Amino acid sequence: MTWGTISGGPINLFTWNSLYPYNYATNYGGQYQFNVMPSYLTPAQAFGIQNVFNPFYNIAQMMGRFNSMFNPFMNMQQMMMNQAAYANGYAIGENIGNGVIAQNLGSNISGLKSQLEQALTSDKLTAEQKDELRALKREVEALEDKFNELLELQKHGATPQQIKAGISQLSEQYRELRDKIQAKAEEIQAELEASVEETTTPETTTPETTSPTSGTTPEAATAVLAGKYGQLNVSSFNDDIVTADIDDENVRKIVNTIYQKVDGIGSGNIKKYLEDNINKENVVEVMLQWNKHYAEGYREADPLGLTETLMDERFMTGDKIAGVILSALEERLKDYQGIDVELYNTANTQLAIARRELQSWWSNEDKMSEAINKAHKCITILMYAQADVQQGQ
Repeated sequence: MTWGTISGGPINLFTWNSLYPYNYATNYGGQYQFNVMPSYLTPAQAFGIQNVFNPFYNIAQMMGRFNSMFNPFMNMQQMMMNQAAYANGYAIGENIGNGVIAQNLGSNISGLKSQLEQALTSDKLTAEQKDELRALKREVEALEDKFNELLELQKHGATPQQIKAGISQLSEQYRELRDKIQAKAEEIQAELEASVEETTTPETTTPETTSPTSGTTPEAATAVLAGKYGQLNVSSFNDDIVTADIDDENVRKIVNTIYQKVDGIGSGNIKKYLEDNINKENVVEVMLQWNKHYAEGYREADPLGLTETLMDERFMTGDKIAGVILSALEERLKDYQGIDVELYNTANTQLAIARRELQSWWSNEDKMSEAINKAHKCITILMYAQADVQQGQ
């Protein structure tokens, strides 16, 4: 506590007294000590230390605190300072919060615009559908302009409350526009799927033109695929799941091993097993064989087929397991380019949907399974169509 002490010697009392309330005297060992407190203490602290054992001072302090509790006019200056500090801190907090919300809103608007630009590059869309998407894109761009204008207002002195109100209004407009675009995307997707069904479902039922998904295989394709592929059918519980017997020992072994690994509690290393054994050459056949002999047994728990059964093996990383199937199908599809453009594009779109779900932060496993099944169905039809072409050559 003592910063400087002079004991038993001549001192300048005038200088020592001028240091009040930092100066104080003590008497130890029969001598007087003239002390000075450290300079980092405030005058109020120094005065309080000098009177720490003064009962009158302590009573006065206690009464002052007691009165201030019931007298709103005491310490008015301190109250005003506290209020100003609170207001400044609140404004700073609002600016920070507005900045975070604005950044997220800007990213969402940019993402919406990017999705529309990507959709417009598709060669599957009709001119009318592209015009509809371009109109939606212009609405997104208009919203983007409003957002940029709001940021300019913030730079030119708009209050945090004004910016917050503007962000809230733009966020509401973004949500409405996002839902509108989502509804239009679903409508266009339904139209595309309907057009694919029309191109793949023949008007007649002669043996030469019967659709592979109707329960019989084309005679020409059967001739080319004879000896390995059995009758092609659609699953009774899901129209997107196609089934067939595959007379291939390696395929049977893979399918049986998968069943052993996923049945009941299941076992580890299923992902590694798939990586080591599933490839573009056998992925279509493995799915056909599974759908024919095992999918029915899982219809209640896994109505979406093999990929749903695989994803049940892991709570957080099940989509990564089914990702092995997805990668193999993507490679297999490349073998059928030029066979049927519409069917090829449909398969490609469904694989893109599945890939997007796989790479999403929170993936929708059901949506991923549905897309993989639809893609597998299209690829299987392309395989039979290619067999027709080869037979006719």
